Amino acid sequence: MNAISFADDQQEPLPLAALCQNVRGQEPALTPAERAVLAHISDFAHISVQFANRDTLSRLIEPIEHVVTAAWAPAKTTAARNILLGEMHRRGRAYWSWDEDVWIALADGDRATTRRCRFQLVALGYLFGGHHRLHHHAGIVQVRKLADMVFGPTVVDPALEEIRSTLTAWQSSESLMSWQVTNATIDLLLSCGSPRLEHIGEVQLHALVEDYRADRPSRRQGLFKVSRVLADKGIITAPLTSNGHHRGPKPETLASVSPEWLEWAQRWRKLATCEPGTLRTMFSVILVAGRWAAEKHPESIAPDTWTRDMAAEYVADTLQATVGQWAGHNRNQVRFGEPISASGMANRIDSLRSFFCDLIEWEWIKPRFDPRRVLSLPLSRRAQLGPNPRIIDDVVWAKLMAAGLTLNTEDITPYGTPAAKAAGWQANYYPIEMLRALVGVWLFGGCRIDEIRRLELDCIVWDQGVDQQSGESYPICLLRVPANKTSGPFSKPVDPVVGQLIEAWKLVRPPQPDIEDRKTRRRHQHLFTYRGQLIGSAYLNAKIIPALCRKAGIPEHDSRGALTSHRARTTIATQLLNAREPLTLADLQQWLGHKHPASTRHYAAILQRTLAAAYKKADYFARNVRTIEVLIDRESILSGAATNGQPWKYYDLGDGYCTYDFFTKCPHRLACARCPFYLPKQSHAGQLLAVKDGIEGMLEQLDLTDEERQVLEGDRDAVTALAERLADIPTPAGPTPGELGAQPAFIPLTVLRNSLLRGEEPR
Repeated sequence: MNAISFADDQQEPLPLAALCQNVRGQEPALTPAERAVLAHISDFAHISVQFANRDTLSRLIEPIEHVVTAAWAPAKTTAARNILLGEMHRRGRAYWSWDEDVWIALADGDRATTRRCRFQLVALGYLFGGHHRLHHHAGIVQVRKLADMVFGPTVVDPALEEIRSTLTAWQSSESLMSWQVTNATIDLLLSCGSPRLEHIGEVQLHALVEDYRADRPSRRQGLFKVSRVLADKGIITAPLTSNGHHRGPKPETLASVSPEWLEWAQRWRKLATCEPGTLRTMFSVILVAGRWAAEKHPESIAPDTWTRDMAAEYVADTLQATVGQWAGHNRNQVRFGEPISASGMANRIDSLRSFFCDLIEWEWIKPRFDPRRVLSLPLSRRAQLGPNPRIIDDVVWAKLMAAGLTLNTEDITPYGTPAAKAAGWQANYYPIEMLRALVGVWLFGGCRIDEIRRLELDCIVWDQGVDQQSGESYPICLLRVPANKTSGPFSKPVDPVVGQLIEAWKLVRPPQPDIEDRKTRRRHQHLFTYRGQLIGSAYLNAKIIPALCRKAGIPEHDSRGALTSHRARTTIATQLLNAREPLTLADLQQWLGHKHPASTRHYAAILQRTLAAAYKKADYFARNVRTIEVLIDRESILSGAATNGQPWKYYDLGDGYCTYDFFTKCPHRLACARCPFYLPKQSHAGQLLAVKDGIEGMLEQLDLTDEERQVLEGDRDAVTALAERLADIPTPAGPTPGELGAQPAFIPLTVLRNSLLRGEEPR
């Protein structure tokens, strides 16, 4: 048997690939001479190639000899070649035409010789068969050894070093580089058929991640890390995400909908321009309508067959629906069977209305009814959708702020395997400086979680302000909020502690890659980026807030439900609206970044104590109502003298009485003109009234005009103006004050008794 000769020089990747490609292009069928030689040598217990047979089998042997390098063990390579010769004799075709199943069966053989040269068989199948995932199906774990055989020794080292150095600069875990990242990179290079990073394709990357979904989670995590480097270098468009396979509706959800309705809904979803979250919610609700139609009107499922009566029936059934009804596959069944809330009704009806409006607008269907009129929630139910801000209780919020401003490393739950934690390894996934900055923005910024995650690195702008009263300067910290769902990017003032915490994080922040903003599609540096990726969207709710609750010794919920990141936005807005120097609603709208004032009302509410204090300060009742003491002459009423014009009702003006029955309507009641209805107390009739039998006292309220209110509040100019204005106004007796010749006399009602203010009951 002739030994295989090994090349001294390392083969270049491209010539090697060209050689293998040329071999795969040759005729796969064996010639008669080749069949005869293979039949002859297969009769022996151990196949061997004699020198006389080399010329006949050169087409089959020489390609193997050209690809062999020092990484191939000679004896094992010879054994692998002989196994191929025997298999070609049985199949009658050259090895480069075999499919992947043949190579897998060959590598998984039970013979000792086969097990000994599995790497060589897999490498040959990789090179000449073009089966780049053969090592995965054959169970090859040592991918570095296979890569040295396929590409040549140390050929993959430049790619490995580039991945390793980039991840190390991003502060990725060093302990994972030597095995997780290295094996993932080599596996990916083998799958793409090239030792160079720029030849990696997204299709192969996604397929490889999908293959490792059920097994080898460590290899899969390594591929996620490698994808961040590839995205940063522009080799792929975007890095992989661990939850990417969860995007879109579940297959079981789609299976519960009529195919006819589902086709219309999916077609609409491809062209709708809503926010991704809004689109997902609307799509699921549209599927609810499809299930309802299949149950109630199986003959009219498609949207173009819906009538006005059918749409009205859907609205009526929605008002009586329960949670989970027509919802299809839903894992969360906590509230199943309970009456659906008003917001749930509005969601179902409004989403379907938008769906039909789009279909009509896009001229996909002919309108058979007006969706805006028919598919509308009744006003009685829509009235239940008023603003109801879920403000965090004051005591709870104060403790959360104290815990957040003193956050330390030991307050955060360490990550790692149970064995690592048992060994005393206490490490946080994110640096404490980053977490403090995150908590600072959450406590004082009033931002949505999406806005917090998408903050740019240079989001803080410092300025100086001057106090108008003291003249002292003070720092102004402006936070630049990125574009959000209701407005473009804007800046708003925040507490300087936010800027200080962010500056502290930036001092220790390692270099990070540019990441594409999901809204603007622009790549830039994000503030809360670590290890080459944005902080998780659920990290604040799942890790930070529970840690703050533990530190503060409070539960993770209060009187209004669970403590979430978004409730802080509501709490801050409400506190700013109820401060000693409160923000106006317009100011608060701009600070929150709302497009419409109505949105702001859902985030801020006037607290009851603030409303009560403002009402007390306004002194509405005391300013608009005065109580005057009235004396009633019961004897004049009973004797009938009152019917003859004799006074029976006396209004106490302090120094006299007014006997005009309709004193409350008299224009001169605050500037008495001393008309004939005026009865001085010092007069004979006034003195008799004080001792007369049958006199009963009572209190009567006077509703004041704006002008009278100014007079009673001490405006002397208003008193003079009132007297001058009434000079030509007739008194109840007929003559004007000028005709009476009486001096204007102001009746000081402010000193009259006010039973309501003194807590007295009317007599």
